Amino acid sequence: MNTIRLPILTLVIFALGMALFASFPAAAQAPASKYEVRKGDTLFGIARKTRHAGVTINQMVIAIFNANRSTFPGENPRGMAIGTVLEIPGKEAVAAMNRAEADRLVREYLAKWAAVPPPAPAPTPAPPATAKPAPPPQAIAPPKPPAGPLTPEEAAKRYRDGLALERKGDNAGALKAFLEAGESGHGPAQKRLGQIYDKGNSVVPHDYQTSLRWYQKAREQGEEIPKPLPKTPR
Repeated sequence: MNTIRLPILTLVIFALGMALFASFPAAAQAPASKYEVRKGDTLFGIARKTRHAGVTINQMVIAIFNANRSTFPGENPRGMAIGTVLEIPGKEAVAAMNRAEADRLVREYLAKWAAVPPPAPAPTPAPPATAKPAPPPQAIAPPKPPAGPLTPEEAAKRYRDGLALERKGDNAGALKAFLEAGESGHGPAQKRLGQIYDKGNSVVPHDYQTSLRWYQKAREQGEEIPKPLPKTPR
C-alpha cells in the first residue's frame, strides 16, 4: 500500500512545481544596447563586435541595419559618421530573423551599397582669411648729383666741405670734395690739390707732376702760387 502511494505523491509534487513555474511571467527580452561608431568601423565590423551567441553575422548585420536605417545617410551604412550612436537589437530580436533570409538580404544590400558611393563628407570651412599687413614704404633714394661741372656756388661749398673733412682727419673725403670743386674750375680747391700732391698724405703719395698740373690750373684762375725754391747743390 505504501509502495503505491509514493509514485502518486511524487507526481503530485511535480505537477505542483510545473504549475508554479508556469505562473511566473515570461522573462523579458534583452533590451537593445548602444554602440558609438569609431574611426575605421564598418557595419560588418560592428556586427562582429556586438554579435550575440547563437546568431550569425548576417543576422546581426540585417538587424542593426533595420534598426538604424534613418541614421545612415541615404540608407547606406558606408556613410556612417564617426560618433554616430547605433541601436544594437537584443538577442531575441536578432534570432527571430530567418537565417536564409538574412543571407539573401545581405547579398542584395551589398550589391546595392557597392553601386552607390557613400555621400561625401561635408567640406571643412576654410579659416577666415587674414589681411596681410601692408609692406613698409620703400625708402626713397637720395637724388644723384647732376652730371657735369658744379656751379661756382656748388664748387665753393664742396671746397669748404673738403676743409672741414681735413680738420676731422678724413683725408679721403676731403680729397673727393677738392677734386669735385677743382674739376669745376674752383681756384682755391685746385691750389689745395697742388699742395696735397706736392707733399702727399695718407691717401695719395707725393706726385710732383700732378702737383704742378693743379698749381697751373689754380694760376689760371688767379690764385697766387709761390714759386718753388731752387735746389741748392750739395
